Amino acid sequence: MQKKEAEYINRNLLSGKSVDIFCHVATDEDSFNSARIMYDYLVNQGKDVRIICNNAQDNYGFNTKKYNAVEYSDDLKKADKALCLDFSEPVRLRSNTLKYLKSYKPNDIFCIDHHDSAELITDSIINENSEEIAVPKNGYIDVNAKSTASVLTRFFEALNIKMTDNQKAAAYCGMTDDMLKSGFLELSDSKLQKTENFYNNKKVKEVYEKIESNLNEDKQKEIIQHLDILSKLNPQEENFRKNLFKKIRFTNNNEFAYVVIPPDDKDWKNIGGDNFITSNILRDFRIRIMKNDSEDNFIDKDLSKKLSRIKSIAVFYPDYKRERYRISIHSKEDYAFRLIEYNKQNYNPELIAGGHKNRSGGSMPGLDKKQCNLWVENFVKSAENI
Repeated sequence: MQKKEAEYINRNLLSGKSVDIFCHVATDEDSFNSARIMYDYLVNQGKDVRIICNNAQDNYGFNTKKYNAVEYSDDLKKADKALCLDFSEPVRLRSNTLKYLKSYKPNDIFCIDHHDSAELITDSIINENSEEIAVPKNGYIDVNAKSTASVLTRFFEALNIKMTDNQKAAAYCGMTDDMLKSGFLELSDSKLQKTENFYNNKKVKEVYEKIESNLNEDKQKEIIQHLDILSKLNPQEENFRKNLFKKIRFTNNNEFAYVVIPPDDKDWKNIGGDNFITSNILRDFRIRIMKNDSEDNFIDKDLSKKLSRIKSIAVFYPDYKRERYRISIHSKEDYAFRLIEYNKQNYNPELIAGGHKNRSGGSMPGLDKKQCNLWVENFVKSAENI
């Protein structure tokens, strides 16, 4: 991030007395830890700060009270400034939260993100690769970064401000989790491994190792253990995890693999439905499927042969707490982005979905079985045509 851009965002954020920090729907490690980084900074600057997120406590075990984190409610009073972290697309907020955000004046909304967004919350955002980078604006997107936490480390570097130990720990956690999702890191038995992708990307390697080298080993181990959910599964969860590999379906063109967990699935209900444990199980499943490692104990030879032709894996599953049916996608060759766009253009123009071009998610309201089946069918038909 250029110094001029960092100074512009910083100066304008600090011009108000209070700041609302917004995390995206289904707040994850990168989103909440990025919010933690900015919360600490802004509080130390004497600002009244609040983090607006959802499911952070239930899904990830974050200490939301410590960081004045709340879910949106109608009685919230607007702060002076709004800061969106780890998203810049309207679709990544719930409708009531988005309505609240849009009540802010455009000049009071700021974004720092690493997603290549099709639609922006505010036009006053520049991309790392944009020719307009010399003109400071209210938002900054670096699509080459692998996490928003890493973009924030560049933000403080540009301002020549040293991050505190707590901020470094939050950055390490957010960066590590998002890089696990994208295959730059691997985690097994609480041991973190850097992949070939990691070493081949100089910018990613530089910013990650700078934080890593300034964080003591005990804190690193604590964070890695926090992230290593799969080493703590009970027998029911482990059995569900294994059965996912037996439930894979394929489209006729063999490019799209998917698993459907129906709204009335007993095994899903027995392990608690959509929560931070099952989220990790599904993520690990999608990563394994796309990697298709011949030495993976979960993937036999017959399945591996079928998987060699796919471009994407998706899981459809119910979220009982929010009464929504969801999809999570991993892919290659921008397949997730193309799948969502084709679905929007041909079957479901109001589709709520987005994220990275190869790692995306979406949802529909309600858990009616027929409607959920139709929603799945539209994705399958889309996959047959892109």
